Amino acid sequence: METAILIFFLLFMEALCWIIPAVRRRNGNWFLALKTVPVGLIVLIASSGLAGWVCDSLCEINEVPRRVIVRWGPLVVSLFCMMGAGFFIKRRWKSEKKYNPLPSILLFLVSLVPLGILSFVLSIARYAMTGDYQEEWRSSRIPLNTREKLVFEQQSVHPFLAEYNYRLRFGRSGEIRRQWLFMNCGGRTHFNIYALLDGRFLFRDKDFDYLVDVSKHQVCRLKEWDGKLYAALMPNENVQSWAGPYRQGDRVFMEMGHHRIAAEDVTGILNDMKYYGCIRDRFYSPAQRPEERIIKSRRAAW
Repeated sequence: METAILIFFLLFMEALCWIIPAVRRRNGNWFLALKTVPVGLIVLIASSGLAGWVCDSLCEINEVPRRVIVRWGPLVVSLFCMMGAGFFIKRRWKSEKKYNPLPSILLFLVSLVPLGILSFVLSIARYAMTGDYQEEWRSSRIPLNTREKLVFEQQSVHPFLAEYNYRLRFGRSGEIRRQWLFMNCGGRTHFNIYALLDGRFLFRDKDFDYLVDVSKHQVCRLKEWDGKLYAALMPNENVQSWAGPYRQGDRVFMEMGHHRIAAEDVTGILNDMKYYGCIRDRFYSPAQRPEERIIKSRRAAW
């Protein structure tokens, strides 16, 4: 919704430049900047979402860093489109002076500030009216020593607070599966990842422990209870409630959302686990960020 409003606003500004005779007839470099900067900003907005998709596709092939593509790719493309529009207008209307793109570039960079403020205000307005706020998913590739691929994805869901949706993306031979994790209702992202002896991984944050089986594309919730460690397969949905473990008859169960799932006793599976890295704003290897102890929240005791 915000994207559509921003593009409509920029199209309106572009139309004004061509409707107002005093602006339409003048092709000095600063007047060209007024005509071409909206074009560059529209391309920037449109290509930003496309860059995320392109990055995800390329990451599946050759691990192109997402940050470079998402942050700089749209900016470079929009600058080239803006300057291309300036050269086209100069040639089409045969202006006497040579085209100097510097005023357009300066006005473009200055315009990013009010554009960002407007985008934020629109997001706040939508959140106030609907309670809905979701940014684009951000991906962090977790390097593996196998042909399997594992990507951690996070999405901000509040304009002010550190609240995030989490999910894992598994991939193999063109097959992609996404698995939801529990939502982080408060606090910056920090997962420690540990490699287990059987090839699986432990994902641990302040609220939950997850047992991740990359080969089977499965994630289980881990929870200690009654002196033992239990694992229950997570449903693939955005779960908002949970309970257990608890015993019913001779079996142990956990509840996640509307699902009651049998839990398996996996006591001892975390023995001799090895720190594999962590996820903050992206994945960091042990050499980049040594292990930092995670303090469990009150939520983890539920």
